Amino acid sequence: MSNGKSIGVAYADPLFESLDVSGAVNLTGGDFNITTTSTSTDGATSVEPVLVSTTMTGTGGVGGRAKFLTTINSVLGSYSNALKGEVVYGTSGRTTGLGSAVLAEMTLSAGTSAGNYAPIEIELNCASGASTGTATALIYAGVNGTGAATVDTNGYLLNLAGVTVAGAKLAATGTITNVNEITHGLRVKIAGSDYYLLAATAANFNA
Repeated sequence: MSNGKSIGVAYADPLFESLDVSGAVNLTGGDFNITTTSTSTDGATSVEPVLVSTTMTGTGGVGGRAKFLTTINSVLGSYSNALKGEVVYGTSGRTTGLGSAVLAEMTLSAGTSAGNYAPIEIELNCASGASTGTATALIYAGVNGTGAATVDTNGYLLNLAGVTVAGAKLAATGTITNVNEITHGLRVKIAGSDYYLLAATAANFNA
């Protein structure tokens, strides 16, 4: 602790500037709030008010994450979440590059020669006898607010960058010569109705 005072003793003193704790820290009781303000004008260094850093060095270890757990034992209202990321732009606020509410970033190396990797992992666990409610999906996306019509007119479902549209690449090109070449589909719900995104089994579609 920067001021050398012991925690748990009432005293009048300036706020802590830093706090180093070794071992487990358990906080119980009511809500806990962390509020910060940044005046940074440095476009090369990210402002990170809270940093949780873990280095894994044990072979065969798993996890390494920060965990937010919500247990629900009653009928809740219109929504429930374990974690929320929110960005609010004021009337003069903007981002000159890319703005997002939640960022998932992964860096691969020569060591990732085996295994499966994805910046985002979504798991829907279903116990025996589980119900799917009104509509259960792996991803739910909604457009809200009084200005939703603007996004409805000009927005995109997906903005995929860093790829080349050609041949049998991730964004493949091809020609459909027979509708029978389309053999699969993914069911999606749009504006309350079911649709199927059609798929073919070959990159050139008419192989």
